[in-house]
Amino acid sequence: MRATLTRDRARVLPFAAEIGALGVVFGDIGTSPLYALRQGVLAVGGANFVSTDVLGLLSLITWSIILSVTVKYVFLVLRADNDGEGGILALVTLLDLHRSALGMRWYLLAAGLLGAAMLIGDGVLTPAMSVLSAIEGLNVIAPELDHWVVALTVMVLLAVFLSQRLGTERIASFYGPIMLAWFSSLAVLGVIGIVQEPRVLAGLMPQYGIELLLNHPGIAGLILGACFLAVTGGEALYADLGHFGRRVIARSWMFVAMPALLLNYYGQGAILLHDAEAVRNPFYDLSPDPFDLPLLLLATAATVIASQSIITGVFSLAKQAIELGYLPPMRIRYTSEHNEQHIYVGRLNWLLMIACIGVVIGFGSSERLASAYGIAVAFAMVTTSMLFIAQVKRAWGWPVPAVWLMAACMLTVDFAFAAANLVKIEDGGWLPLSIAAWVLIVMVSWRRGLAGVVAQQVRFTEPLDTFVARKDRVDDVESPRTAIFLSRAGAMTPVALSRLSELLKIRFQRAVIVSVWIASRPRVSVEDRVRVTAFGEQFVRVDLRFGYMQQIDVPSVLAPALSARGIDPDEAVYVIGHERILPPDEVMRLRDVDAHIFAFLARNAERSVDRFGLPRARTVEIGYPVKL
Repeated sequence: MRATLTRDRARVLPFAAEIGALGVVFGDIGTSPLYALRQGVLAVGGANFVSTDVLGLLSLITWSIILSVTVKYVFLVLRADNDGEGGILALVTLLDLHRSALGMRWYLLAAGLLGAAMLIGDGVLTPAMSVLSAIEGLNVIAPELDHWVVALTVMVLLAVFLSQRLGTERIASFYGPIMLAWFSSLAVLGVIGIVQEPRVLAGLMPQYGIELLLNHPGIAGLILGACFLAVTGGEALYADLGHFGRRVIARSWMFVAMPALLLNYYGQGAILLHDAEAVRNPFYDLSPDPFDLPLLLLATAATVIASQSIITGVFSLAKQAIELGYLPPMRIRYTSEHNEQHIYVGRLNWLLMIACIGVVIGFGSSERLASAYGIAVAFAMVTTSMLFIAQVKRAWGWPVPAVWLMAACMLTVDFAFAAANLVKIEDGGWLPLSIAAWVLIVMVSWRRGLAGVVAQQVRFTEPLDTFVARKDRVDDVESPRTAIFLSRAGAMTPVALSRLSELLKIRFQRAVIVSVWIASRPRVSVEDRVRVTAFGEQFVRVDLRFGYMQQIDVPSVLAPALSARGIDPDEAVYVIGHERILPPDEVMRLRDVDAHIFAFLARNAERSVDRFGLPRARTVEIGYPVKL
């Protein structure tokens, strides 16, 4: 369901979609002026900076925004959509890396999974960094309340995470207008600063940025890493492509978000040139004193929206990974009757909340947290570029020299930022990398474990047509009920059906074998969703296909197909197998470690009866051991 409420309103209100995009897409990058330039000035020596340092930082920030966001994402990457959806896993499915034989393309799948893991890790740091930076305005407005910064940040984050279960549909309509007010404030404050020091506009010249790096070779990595904070959130333009479409996102960026951001950065630079003491917090020093408190409240609201956007993005990314078989099933609650993309993943929400609050308490200030922030996004951007280049080479028909030229330009910028962020590892960058590493381990272990389970099922069962043709079941006790069996391997006999036949000598008047398949695209039309194959009068095989962004409700989709064959769907009994995973007794190799991790995940994963919306009163689970 690509058409969201925001798009529906766009038919009535001019620019409604663009205003909505400001609230959903640009929350993260839109709050970067709270900390990006200040971290750059601190990197070059704090209050000891000179005017050319400020101009150099502005030059680096300007061209980072132009090259990394405008050219890369707006002009290029947004065109690589999968049926309107974007995001790093959309590229994985476009390239068909998740199910086809990889061969020499294994590194692309590894890059895609690494990028997804990095973005999930970024979901811990972005809310902490954004909200903490906004609340630190108290240091300027009311220095005597400085000791309340961490406590207030924790309270705001608690409110954000606790409100997730209510859904975002009702309050999302306020996001766009609030962010429009935020970007308008950024632009106005920027103009106020520039008028005081027009010479700051010299920072538009790229040579100032180059000279800054050449003049400080020993800290060039720190400088670039600080300037990269101005483009964190750029990945959201691609991840949220399905909500608004390329044209709306491009217009919102080109005509509102980017001009407002650049004006504010140059306004902050002007204040720094005018008063070196403004290095304590150039964003708030840019504001006239009577507007400090309203600006603090608006900044807090903007960072709450930025936090909401990244949390929603992590939920969406997790759902894609679950449906593609790279994360264990978790209970997903759909919070909107109109939009399948509004979801709530409770277990993931609590994990993010605990980790995010722990980060705020552990680091205590945005200055310290900046050392950890950005490194995950930098590597995610590298992986996005790699997959995008592969997609262009595969499907766009560009001349090979043009592809390699584009690849050289994109990867040069991305690798420069990634290398610059490596200097942050010792001071906190290890945290997002550690989170991403654990997520990646879970992904790989779950994928390998699923493959092992399917291999065991294929080994110990038989093809469905062979089972149907067997004559030795005529004396089995026949149940008058219709039984619906769920099967992981559609062409094979479900283990539950085999065990009922072999151990209890039970057969059913009608047996329906259902397999759920996840397509390589986000949505599957109603016409393509059901495929029925009959094996005589007694057995029916049904293949159900869903997109990786769609809600999976097996009974509602299956009911028309059953009714068409004279089966009452409200009387049928669902029979599903539940594997009890037995990992190796001894850990001798890496695959044994994966098996133990998979066994733990399988014990705590959502049951099929809940994941597929099966009626509990008419569902029977048959457990059986699977030795890996």
